[in-house]
Amino acid sequence: MNIKSNILFRIYLIGALCCLFGIAVLGKVYQIQTYKHGYWKSLADSLTTNVFDIPAERGNIYSADDKLLATSVPYFELHIDFASKAMKDEIFKRNVDSLAYYMWKNFNQNSIEEYKRQLIKARKQKKRYFALCDKADYTLLKEIKEWPLFREGKFKGGLIVETHQERKNPFGFLAQRTIGLIRENAQDIGLEEAADSLLSGVEGKLLKQKIAGGEWIPIKSTGQIEPKNGYDIITTIDLGLQDIAETTLHDKLLEYQAEFGCAILMEVKTGAIKAIANLGKTKDENYAEIYNYALGLSNEPGSVFKAAGYLALFDDGFITPLDSINTNHASAVFGGQPLTDDGHNTQYTFLTPGKALAISSNVAIAKWINKFYAKDKQKYYKKLEQFGLTSTTKIDLKGEASPMIRKPEKWSGMSLAWMAHGYEVKFTPLQILAFYNAIANGGTRVKPYLVQQVLDNGTVIRDYKPQVNKVKICKPQAAQWAKELMLRVVEDPNGTGRGIYTSHYRIAGKTGTAKMSFGNTGYTNKNLSSFVGFFPADDPMYSCIVVVGGPQGMLTTGGAVSAPIFRIMADKIITSNIKSNKAINKDSTIAELPMPIVMASTDVIKNINKKLRINFELREDWDFAMIKTDSTNKRMIGQIDFNKKTIPNVKGLLLDDAIYLLENVGLKVVFSGKGKVINQSISAGMPINKGSLIQLYLN
Repeated sequence: MNIKSNILFRIYLIGALCCLFGIAVLGKVYQIQTYKHGYWKSLADSLTTNVFDIPAERGNIYSADDKLLATSVPYFELHIDFASKAMKDEIFKRNVDSLAYYMWKNFNQNSIEEYKRQLIKARKQKKRYFALCDKADYTLLKEIKEWPLFREGKFKGGLIVETHQERKNPFGFLAQRTIGLIRENAQDIGLEEAADSLLSGVEGKLLKQKIAGGEWIPIKSTGQIEPKNGYDIITTIDLGLQDIAETTLHDKLLEYQAEFGCAILMEVKTGAIKAIANLGKTKDENYAEIYNYALGLSNEPGSVFKAAGYLALFDDGFITPLDSINTNHASAVFGGQPLTDDGHNTQYTFLTPGKALAISSNVAIAKWINKFYAKDKQKYYKKLEQFGLTSTTKIDLKGEASPMIRKPEKWSGMSLAWMAHGYEVKFTPLQILAFYNAIANGGTRVKPYLVQQVLDNGTVIRDYKPQVNKVKICKPQAAQWAKELMLRVVEDPNGTGRGIYTSHYRIAGKTGTAKMSFGNTGYTNKNLSSFVGFFPADDPMYSCIVVVGGPQGMLTTGGAVSAPIFRIMADKIITSNIKSNKAINKDSTIAELPMPIVMASTDVIKNINKKLRINFELREDWDFAMIKTDSTNKRMIGQIDFNKKTIPNVKGLLLDDAIYLLENVGLKVVFSGKGKVINQSISAGMPINKGSLIQLYLN
């Protein structure tokens, strides 16, 4: 009995303890559900939800002539939510066959049967993030929204659309290093980097929920913070001029088989960069914009630096263009080190500044600089500082290398002489160009710049004006004399730039040839060839520098390599730039214009000839006639009324040109056939009745 009682007691005790434990558990559950519900729900939510950034649409980059240089193109990542409560089984079954067919037709990665199998399986598993397409454009997205199942509506169809952005350069690699790149896991470059704070905008926010499989899907019932799109920027780059610079540079680099090259074109009066080309040789022996040599290449400039010495001598009043110096047949010693010129300069004994710069005498400039600054080296350094050569240009791009000019206390006995002809100093091509641009500008230095406006939805919110130094770098007379010296480089029969002389316009500039050096490794046996100058020299519009690294061939000097590139660019720019022509005087009935060779349709030429009495050459087998100029290359042109209300003759014109002419005088055009116009229903010269119908017959 005692044993039985003892067993019962133990059973009751265990039962009581279990009851107490159960009550404690229930109490805890009640406490969690009642008093700490918010805490535990928040904790659970933190594990299954998260806030994600919505990228802002990046601003566009435009050229000065309104061409789109960089833009963000949207693309769409598409998924299907098969767990959507609105997607009923009958809706799915009714559309699955057709949807599988559309997937096969458009994606063609699996058979129709396999697509159907995948869709059915995903539906059974209630997948909430079934991958449909990882990169659809807007056109494809519109089409997909009309596919079977998805046309049932946003919730019944279960289509999930996530928008992303992809950066595109509509003109490909044109000005790529200047425009820049936005790259994942790599440093951004160019304007994309420098103007990122303007272009990037402000990210929005979106709440997403984590589902089975570790995928995150947007919570549809929750609102989102919309992003603020970035600003657009308008650059100073002229796309036509940029194309000229890159094409010319590319063709010549191929010809020279050079390692790299760069060309910069700048507006003299404003500092606006109109073109900047950087090309380096790739592994496939072609050229691409792999590095920004214009800003990052710091090298001894060679003879292009001689202009700084002559400008200093002129500005300090030590010499004039009429002075001369004994070069001792191109031989001198400085600091115990001999200095000579190339062999062809040994014929000269006394040289004026103009002749010395024209033939690029090292000895002449070294002797002049040493003569006047050896006892006051600080004065020469201060002069270079005054010219802006001791600091960067502060252009609105990152990555500009600093100039290297050691302080006078670190100079040796030969430093002045070597600096005078472009050694023991280092500059980037842009820094050299900015200095020459100041000479072209009469001694006024302007800051090079690339961004001229910032726009918010088409409204200008920032307008960057040219930054002009109030204090000139030198006296106007000194700048004029330096300019005259640079004209001699091209126009002197023995000038190092004589090869690019033209009678059509004047070029002022300087050739340069230096040995390439990298860091502390010393000089290489490869040349850095340069030409820097401005044109047209009588009223400079553009300054330009061309630098070519490591050209191959018999002649690798600046005059033989870089100067021809400069000339080709200048020719094309002068020809294509309307502003370079003399404008007709609106207040006079007669003006004098240079007349180029012009080609147009025969009928057009005949019509012009009746008005202007210009000679033209015509052959029966030509579709076009050619205007010929006289020996003076000038014509006297009187004011002419081209607004006479008569039907124009459009025979021989292409359809687009004919329609343009006829619609501009108020006619409605119909046509038949293809090619050029062979006849018109209303004869040329008849009075115009606006709104009349004219029939064109094409061959």
